[in-house]
Amino acid sequence: MKKRIAAALCAALVLLTGCAAERGGRGEYLIYCRADLDAAGGGDAVYALAANVSGENDARIASELVHRIIDAEAPGCESPLPAGTRLLSVTIEDGTAIVDLSGGYAALSGVELTIADACITLTLCQLPTVERVDILCQGAPLPYRERPAMTAGGVLLSSMDEEVRTLRVRLFFADSESGDLTSESRTIQLYEGQTKARGVLEALLEGPESAALEAVLPEEVQVRAVRVENGVCYVTLSEDFLENIPQSMHQQENVVYSLVRSLCSVSDIQAVQLSVEGSTAGYYGGVDISAPLS
Repeated sequence: MKKRIAAALCAALVLLTGCAAERGGRGEYLIYCRADLDAAGGGDAVYALAANVSGENDARIASELVHRIIDAEAPGCESPLPAGTRLLSVTIEDGTAIVDLSGGYAALSGVELTIADACITLTLCQLPTVERVDILCQGAPLPYRERPAMTAGGVLLSSMDEEVRTLRVRLFFADSESGDLTSESRTIQLYEGQTKARGVLEALLEGPESAALEAVLPEEVQVRAVRVENGVCYVTLSEDFLENIPQSMHQQENVVYSLVRSLCSVSDIQAVQLSVEGSTAGYYGGVDISAPLS
């Protein structure tokens, strides 16, 4: 997957340097989207669509280009942004296009975030007044983003394979026989834009590798946001977390503490505060989750 992204972005550099200047004067641009790899049976991860876009200034054109990315739907491609993501604003200041997106953007991480950022950056850097792109989420930068502003060259020429990091953690699942929480030692890979906490959560949601263990989190639950401040990991989950809560207190504790203990296996996390859709939930069944747990 990583190699397909790198290959696609290198191909995009040819398109960008060879076509953008020629197209830009006529209001013709390339809209970069996520390739539908399932439909195509493989191939490159980024797909370029030609489109006619006009506006009274570059900021208006940039706004329309981002809308085209959000609404992208054509054979072989799809929007790289989560469904429901909205464009809040686009401004251009001193060569930087500042794109402010709604909260759905914060759900992206790892490869998904890399592809979305690449699509937006490549698309907007075709404009003559745009050299860099800074993507915000509801007016604020993503807390785990290492580089606030991106350039087309920076996206294309960075070695994504070199950005892979590994993290040794303990993930907690239920023992198939006793039902007690049991740890499974894992080495997980972290990609650009993916924090340690999000990497742990994604691995936890994927389930155990051992056949002797069982996942305890609801299959439908999604991580809306995650951040670490002063040793406390703040996790926002989708409302699916509160559906079909187990009847027994033991199972309820397993669900909550599979999250808490797995995240606390990361050295810089001492406690976990859970919330659902941005609101702190008082209880998960009979388990008090109103305050940070450790």
